[in-house]
Amino acid sequence: MFKRFIAIFLLIAFVPFSALGKIIVFSENLTGYQYYNEHGDFVGPNFSKVEKALKRANIEYELNVLPWSLAYNGVMREANACIFSLARLPMREPKFQWVAKLSRFSAYFYALPEKQIKLDSISAAKNYKTAVIENNFSHHFLTQHGFELGAQLLVIENVDKLFHIMRQRKNLLDLIVLNETQYKSKRQLDATAPKLAKVLKLGEDATSLYFACNLAMSQDLIAKLKAGFEDTNP
Repeated sequence: MFKRFIAIFLLIAFVPFSALGKIIVFSENLTGYQYYNEHGDFVGPNFSKVEKALKRANIEYELNVLPWSLAYNGVMREANACIFSLARLPMREPKFQWVAKLSRFSAYFYALPEKQIKLDSISAAKNYKTAVIENNFSHHFLTQHGFELGAQLLVIENVDKLFHIMRQRKNLLDLIVLNETQYKSKRQLDATAPKLAKVLKLGEDATSLYFACNLAMSQDLIAKLKAGFEDTNP
């Protein structure tokens, strides 16, 4: 009897989370979409959709809120993992299973007004030094459009550091790329954040943010997730 108990315990212990219906969900603290409020609770419209969908699908999950680059690398590494809010780009299309659209956003090149930078195209921005958040939409978008790391592109860990460099080390940087909600929220929450001017919109259309999963996640789980997200799409 004891040996049988041990055998069952070992069998369960080595079953992956995905087989048990439990997944890992990666995200970042992204003001305006999903973020920690003043009480330390993780909230926001995108998180609310994810939370409701997972509850509706009856799927257990472990939420890991990390800097974006770590969250992105985490979902690429873990077979039973998903991530939000992930911008859907052509270069990312074959790398994920796209489950549900959560919201949309528009991103811009921003500059300090006193620099008086004028741009009429993305190519013109190659004459300046632009900072982006590592592995996010703008990083991949500009790399795809020929921006070279070290030459025209500086990769930073998070939004706070972007603003810090723009404020304290003006000579190192000309432009940053942020979505409009990020910029407005940062200015509202941080009185020291510098006022910036919109210089150029990144792309013609608004970009969609998604809940997406690792390619190795089982189709049964993907089907459950999609069913859970029904009626949540914007």
